[in-house]
Amino acid sequence: MIKKAVINIAYIVIVIGIVFAVWAVAAAVVHTEFILPDIAVTFTALGDLLRGAEFWSALGGTLLRSLIGYGISVALFFVLFFLSTAFGGVNRVISPLMSALRTLPTMAVALVVSIWAGAKLTPIILGVTVLLPQLFSSSVARNATVSKELVEVAKICGASRAQRFFSVYLPNAAAGLPESLSSSLSFGIKITIAAEILMQTAKSLGMLMNLSQSYLMTAKLIALTFAAVVVSVVLEWAVRLTLFAALRRYRD
Repeated sequence: MIKKAVINIAYIVIVIGIVFAVWAVAAAVVHTEFILPDIAVTFTALGDLLRGAEFWSALGGTLLRSLIGYGISVALFFVLFFLSTAFGGVNRVISPLMSALRTLPTMAVALVVSIWAGAKLTPIILGVTVLLPQLFSSSVARNATVSKELVEVAKICGASRAQRFFSVYLPNAAAGLPESLSSSLSFGIKITIAAEILMQTAKSLGMLMNLSQSYLMTAKLIALTFAAVVVSVVLEWAVRLTLFAALRRYRD
């Protein structure tokens, strides 16, 4: 286990090293901060961001919208997951709806929703419309691997719909839930920021990115992007590790 962790860390370090090396060479070739600032200038801009109250206010707004959208998506997912496993007819209704949501053009939906919901709520609603179908599709794929004989045995033994869900379907999905739920969080942050940029949402990372691009503050834009990636990765791994621990009894 320790050896595997060390190898994974080594690969991460190598990849980061390659990225920074390519960045340094490209910045030297371009030789203009307006197009691609060098590493030192970018991290100076990052330091300035971290010392400013504006960044933390924007980060808090983006994370709040991301977490609200993520929380709603996960809650609806578990409700629909239960209903689709407990009632066959419900699944035949829900699946086409989720397929329709999954195929909707994301930015077009954002523009339409913004007319009704405004710049602050649109990122939340957009996050739900993207994450919910994604989570539901993963659960449908896992349900397809459930043994029909096992379900029939549970019915014969008198297990209720709720008991079949918690004793058959949830344990079967438990192996994939940490990955799907954690990756959905980081993806949700990305969707939220994209919607904030489009909507020019006040007190958001998206708005700061928009302003940085407008005023050709490329170093600040890259620094904001870097901060968003780091926050997303940290939260994703926090959720993944938490779910691995919480769902261990279902996997064993």
